[in-house]
Amino acid sequence: MGLTVPLEGDHITRPIFDQLSWVGYETPEIEALLALVRSGDRILEAGVGLGVVSALAAKHFPDAKIRSYEANPMLIAPIQDLYRRNGLTTIDLRNEILVRGVAGDSHRTFYIHESFAESSLLEPEGGAASVVSVPTENFEHVLSEFAPDVLVIDIEGGEEELLCAVDLTEIRVLVLELHPKVVSRQGIKEIYDSCAAAGLYPRCDLSTGNVVAFEKVT
Repeated sequence: MGLTVPLEGDHITRPIFDQLSWVGYETPEIEALLALVRSGDRILEAGVGLGVVSALAAKHFPDAKIRSYEANPMLIAPIQDLYRRNGLTTIDLRNEILVRGVAGDSHRTFYIHESFAESSLLEPEGGAASVVSVPTENFEHVLSEFAPDVLVIDIEGGEEELLCAVDLTEIRVLVLELHPKVVSRQGIKEIYDSCAAAGLYPRCDLSTGNVVAFEKVT
């Protein structure tokens, strides 16, 4: 992987530890992203997890400008620790949730699962380990203000709310993990419709399972 990943902390569950041990953590996202990013790209990430994906992008493309949004406040310190241990100082990490059509000073309820990878805006059927209120940032404003070339999105079902009927015309690459257990087929269709309207079509050679890589076709 080429990263030093801190393994201490309650957020490192046995399944996560095992994935890191055999270099299986977020592999489809990482491989697709590194294949499609270009030097100097602006990368917007929603759903940071451990910080591995953004850290690898920063290491491979040191001139890329990266802004990362993570909703779970319990992960911010571990992510910052990972960045620090790997000498990464340029990633703009924010403890906020990207949402559509919401003005400043708004908050959303976020459900934290015992396994951080399952934490979500969507209330789980079995209940959450804890519930927090997280500040939001308007997605359309960020698309305009930050002007990303690349989107990386893994937000445990929140992709339906974020990507349906959104204008992605300025995006060249989208690496998206879909969560069909909680996103309807209609929702997935509408996400694909948003991509197609922007000229973004799947790269089948870089898509694996629920991770779909889209690239603009001109």
